[in-house]
Amino acid sequence: MFAFTNLMNSIKKQFNENKYFLIPYILLILVSIVLLLIYSKTELHIASNTANNNFFDYFFKYATLLGDGAVIAVLFIALLFFSYRNAFAFLTGSLLASLIVNVMKKLIFHDMYRPSKYFELFETYKLHLVEGVKLHQLQSFPSGHSATAFNVFFTLAILVKNNALKFVFLVLAYIVAYSRIYLSQHFLIDITVGSFIGVVFIFFSFIWFSNFKSPWLNRSVLNRK
Repeated sequence: MFAFTNLMNSIKKQFNENKYFLIPYILLILVSIVLLLIYSKTELHIASNTANNNFFDYFFKYATLLGDGAVIAVLFIALLFFSYRNAFAFLTGSLLASLIVNVMKKLIFHDMYRPSKYFELFETYKLHLVEGVKLHQLQSFPSGHSATAFNVFFTLAILVKNNALKFVFLVLAYIVAYSRIYLSQHFLIDITVGSFIGVVFIFFSFIWFSNFKSPWLNRSVLNRK
């Protein structure tokens, strides 16, 4: 009973400290769910695909790189210079999220078509595609880039105290996730579930590591005493 109470208090504390990220994020999830219930994934994709221009082609082509797995390695190394606890909380949450995403993508939903292949086979609408972007055909669900983006930016939101910055990090995470729709690499449902996986595992990983009493976790590469 004590352990459960302690867990609930930790969850409440984590949520309250990051509500400027989490509350708007929950609203985004709810809006996405409503849209997915009202419209088909192809209708939603066509609606977003028509909103394009040269600037966004260029912008999202490079913004999507912030969802690459290499970003996890970069942030993990950077965090080692500040706190082992935060570094390993981030790495653990990110690796677990990646594991779940890859099991779903490659084993359970392996044959789910990406937008470019889906429209080629089943729809008459001609997608606007961004030149120079290599399009994948399968393993659409869920979006790994979205999970990674929310791993990274939710971690940064947890680590900063400024509430405005927490909200900015949410916006940045969603921009990276939306880039996957803009580039026709994923549907809305893919980025919604991917982002949720990313947030949940980081949320509980930081709670888990906060309960470890090991003194070395409070050290860093710059402060090993």
